[in-house]
Formats: sequence, C-alpha cells, structure tokens
Amino acid sequence: MSLLQNVIILTTGFLLSQVLIARNTHFRLIAFLLRHGGTGLRSLLTSVLLISYSLSIFLSNTVVVLAMLPVINRLMGFVTEKVSKKEIATLFYLSLTFGATTGGLASLIGNPLNAFAAGLLEFYRIENREEVNFFSWLMVGLPASLAIIAAARLIILRTARNCSDTALLYPESHETARLPHRALLFFALNMAFITTLSGVQFFVKPAPLFSGLSWIDLSFVCYGTLFVLFTFMYPVKEVAAANILKNAVFLIFFVAAFPLLLLSRVSMEIERHMRIPLSPFSLSAERALQKWFDSVWNRLFHEPAGSIESPNKQAILSINTIILDIPYFGLLLVTVFGSLLYFGLNAGDNPATPQSDGYLVSGVTAMILKVLEPLETPLLFIPVLNASAAFSSELLSNTAIVVILSPLMIATAPHSGLSPLVLLLSLTTAASAAYMTPLASPANTLAFGGFERVSLKTILAAGMFMNIIAAGIISLVFLGLSVLL
Repeated sequence: MSLLQNVIILTTGFLLSQVLIARNTHFRLIAFLLRHGGTGLRSLLTSVLLISYSLSIFLSNTVVVLAMLPVINRLMGFVTEKVSKKEIATLFYLSLTFGATTGGLASLIGNPLNAFAAGLLEFYRIENREEVNFFSWLMVGLPASLAIIAAARLIILRTARNCSDTALLYPESHETARLPHRALLFFALNMAFITTLSGVQFFVKPAPLFSGLSWIDLSFVCYGTLFVLFTFMYPVKEVAAANILKNAVFLIFFVAAFPLLLLSRVSMEIERHMRIPLSPFSLSAERALQKWFDSVWNRLFHEPAGSIESPNKQAILSINTIILDIPYFGLLLVTVFGSLLYFGLNAGDNPATPQSDGYLVSGVTAMILKVLEPLETPLLFIPVLNASAAFSSELLSNTAIVVILSPLMIATAPHSGLSPLVLLLSLTTAASAAYMTPLASPANTLAFGGFERVSLKTILAAGMFMNIIAAGIISLVFLGLSVLL
C-alpha cells in the first residue's frame, strides 16, 4: 500500500525539517561550508545552492525555501553599499530556487507534486504503479538532479560575472564552524531507515499480513507513530510521567486550537500586507485562546501556563511554534492562485456534457496535442513533451499542467510507443523543472515574496536556460528508462 507509505514519509519528512530548523542546522551548514570554501560572493551563492538542493532531496522544497530565507536575509546584511542590493538579491533568489527546485526532482518527498503524481498513478490504475516508491524515485531522480544542479551552478556564476567576489563578505565564517553532528546524524538515520524500507518494498514486494497491509506497511505505521510521539511528547530534560503528560496536553490543546489560530494569524497577515483593519478580530481571538489555555493548564497542573507563543521547552518540537511560524500570507497567495487556476480550468465546463472540458483545458490540450501528434518516435515525443510541460508550467503552475495533461498522456501512450507510467512520471518531473517565473511553483512564489526586490529580467533569462537544460536531461533519463522497461 504505497499511498499509506507515502503519507507517512511526507509527514515524517516535514517533522524532520522542523527538527533541523529548530537546531539552526541550515545556519551552521552555511558557516561550515564558508569556513572551508571561502567567504566571497561566489562561495555564498554556491553554498546556498548546494544546501537548498541537498535538503530538498529529503524535505519538501517549500519548507526548505522557508527555512533558508532567514539565512539569506542575514547574509544580505553584509552587502557593501557600493553594490546594488537588487542584483545580489536576484542572485540569491536564483541560488535558492534553482537548488530547491532541482532537489525536489530527486525524491518522492522533495516536491509536493511528486506525491500528487503518485496519487494519480493510483487514481488511473496505471500498470506497474506499485514500482513507484521513495527508493525507486530516488534511483532515477538523483542522477538526473545532479546533472541539473551542476548546470545551475554554471548559470548562476555566469549571471554573477559582473559582480565582484568581494561585493559580499561573510566575516562570521572565519570563526570555527563545526558540522551539527547530532542533528545531521538524527536526520541521516531516519532517512536511511525510510530508504531501506522502501528498497525492501521495491525488491521484495511482501504479501499482505493484516487488513491488506504487509509487514513493510505495518513497519511504516509503527515508525510514523513513534516518530510523532518522540518529537512532540518525549521530555528532553527529565523523562518523567508528569512531563510526558504535560507534553501530551500541550500537543492536544494546540491541535484543537489550530482553526482559531489560523483565522487570527491570517487576519494579522492581511492587515500587515494589505492595510485592511482586522486587528480587533485577531486580538480578540488570541486573548480568548490565551484565557482558554490558562484555564486548562491551571486546572490540570496548578501552575502558570505561559504565553501561547512560548515554545514548549520540554519537547524536541513545539507544536505551537510550528503553527505560529507558518507563512500565512504566502499560503494565502498560493490559495488565491490555486482558486483562480481552479476557476480558469473550469471556465466553459458544461456539466451537461461531461465529455467536454473547459476552454482553458481544451485549448492547452489541443495546442499540446497538435505539437505531439506528428512525433511518432519516443526520441522526439519525450523531449517535446518535457519542454512543453516545463515552459507551460511557468504561467499555469506545474500542478495545473499535470492535471490537464495526465489524461492526454494516458490516451496517447499507445501512439507514442511508451508506457503510461513513463509518460506520466516524465511529465511530472518536467513540469516541476520550471525555473523562470514566480508563478511556476509554490516554492518559487514563496521565495519571490521573501525578497524585497529582484530583477525579473535576470530571473527570466537564467530560468529559460535552466528550463531547456533540465528538459533535455530529464528526456535523456526517461528515454533510457523506457528502453529498460
């Protein structure tokens, strides 16, 4: 049951990212790389690129972008007055998005679209879909992404050719910078366990034991449950029943309070960005929540509760910190774009004729089909498909392209001589390799919103070259895969 496994892997991957962020691992990795590789602008750009790439292989690239933005804002403080901050910010934007997007191609959990594609395989009942799991995706995605990230570094350094390497110096890197061994070891052990279980699933394919679940599925369920209990309930200071109970109450309270916190924080973000006066509502909601928290905590433990914004120092992860640190305005923008996209996809879609799609879907499908129909050999079909998906994603978002084109890929599989599995995965990977515009993916949108100013002309030009190179590399990988299959 790969869907169950994927859900557990995505959940634990997100929590792992929060553990790394809570331990400031991303800051310490930057300091370590600069201590051993130089402190100039090009070293900084390479460090941001490689860390964003590496983390996005095993963590959602949107989470990595959010974690890296404070690091980059700190680095931007060392820009000299003689250099344009807009130019430096643009280079950092490229390093962050190129790294996060490329790392997201490498694994099933690196990009939310990958998990969505795995769900489509189940929805359409694609043959051999059970072969797609964390391990098999990594075997294909990792070599491809390494080639793409090498090209990304060359493009970024080429873009930075007019900037002096001393335009930004990071003096703190001269201090001793050690790797965060404990956090990285914890991360590595968890990822090794997940990869091992996925590898066994891929090669052994064990039979169901209980309620349709194999021993691999049951292992994932046990692992996910223990991981959540460990990160939120295990006391870090003193292992005692009272502290475990406090951590459990803290977790349950803030999970129950999440809807109210969501409304309050969204209201605050809307007021801050759009100057709409919503503070009376948000303040009233948080005062009511604080009163409720005080009442529950005093009644159970006979001690002061503290602020709802104070982290739970007894646990490895504090649930309220995770909830309060969510970029609500960025998510609101993603929701707005998603809603507009939904209405655009359904425009002209008549319920009386379910066999006919809306104007946008029909138009894009007809355009892509017109290009693909004359291409009878895989050697031409896959490269044109991937290039079309990558560039179409720049305006419609990668999720929309996969939604629109996945039925078309399944229908045209016999015509192209390729399996639907290869076509759908190739389409998903190419649609994710959209580097040009902030609208292409949530990671790009969040990164664009995190910088004060960037040069659209520069990111469009660099992103165009990345789209072409990535589409070519992905095409070679899936052509080779189609030969093997």
